[in-house]
Amino acid sequence: MSERKSSSDAALTALAVGGTILTLGGFVAAISLSGRVSAPQRKPEEPDALQESAQDGTSGLPGVDAEDLEAAARMIASENGSGSKALWAELIGSQLHARRPGQTLYQRITAGSGFGPQGDRTASGGIRPVSTDQPAQPQHRVFAAEVLAGRHPARFADAVAFFEPAQVDKAHQIALRAREKLKQGLALTPQEQRLRLYRKTADEVRADWGKTLRLVGIIDGVEFYAMSRIHPEKSDFAARQNAHLLGWPIAPSELQRVGESVMDVRAKSGAPHKGVDLFAPAGTEVRAARSGRVVRVIDGRSAPNQKAKRAGLWVDIEVGKQIDRYMHLGDTRVAEGQKVRRGDVIGVVAEAHTSGTGEAPHLHFEVRSGDYSRERKDYGDPITPQFEVV
Repeated sequence: MSERKSSSDAALTALAVGGTILTLGGFVAAISLSGRVSAPQRKPEEPDALQESAQDGTSGLPGVDAEDLEAAARMIASENGSGSKALWAELIGSQLHARRPGQTLYQRITAGSGFGPQGDRTASGGIRPVSTDQPAQPQHRVFAAEVLAGRHPARFADAVAFFEPAQVDKAHQIALRAREKLKQGLALTPQEQRLRLYRKTADEVRADWGKTLRLVGIIDGVEFYAMSRIHPEKSDFAARQNAHLLGWPIAPSELQRVGESVMDVRAKSGAPHKGVDLFAPAGTEVRAARSGRVVRVIDGRSAPNQKAKRAGLWVDIEVGKQIDRYMHLGDTRVAEGQKVRRGDVIGVVAEAHTSGTGEAPHLHFEVRSGDYSRERKDYGDPITPQFEVV
């Protein structure tokens, strides 16, 4: 998440999304680190061969796909295109270290969403852990090829994540200004609009990362972090990540499609979507994604309050300090105060237009960082749910 490229606006956009992810309890740049794969050891190639293969868009290296090379080159071009070669080597090295077993470097860098801004995603892919929105220049491809050939080993052999504090603080200041302008009813610049949800300073990011990661070094102002193994049962990121995986509220066999995701801008209202829409036939059973306690069952279908009416019949389940919300139900099978276990049926999907304003039957599912606050007049920040792969 470092940045000194020519387009600082694009950089801060990436940081804004990344900052939101950090606020939600863990940076995606360190996801799934159990069984970490070390950088491949390769025999050095001739310089001319490396340059020729890199510049014509192929890897020319044993065991390295052309997509791996392009992903690495675009990452250093986007994250810090004018940075030092020591920094470039470390950026690529961190992503090599962070791969899951069997995962290619291209898959790691893009998360299956192709090239684009950090923190963004496509419908079929995951959230990109790093930025690849800028095209790679010849010098980026040549150096990436040299790194992948083993010529520039990473200084921090176990680093798996990075960020640039100066850019984080800059994004945070813009976000504060944007939110203040919104309170005053003032129009936002495009940059302020993109950054308005960014909520953490560099010190707060460090504190959050310190729960699972440890600082291993700094290059050109960019901080690199590795897994903390001091107390594995408390600090292991992969173990904690697995504990937070959610079961599918709608059985995959019944799921027709996944609609708008968390913080997508809704076409009709222009407001951010705070959950995930899971489309399934009316009457489909809705199951608890996680074990917890039912804190409220509310039928807003005929309520005068428009927010309640749009939610329809809904259930809120407390999971630790977080709240899992299930909206647009046609019927419920739980009561307030009841404890539920993951997989318990809590209700069914409603017919279209009978529980909320949806055009087709679906469950609107949210994970929020805290319960409803009267001062805030909303729940805690939305969290992107990570459903268990089935």
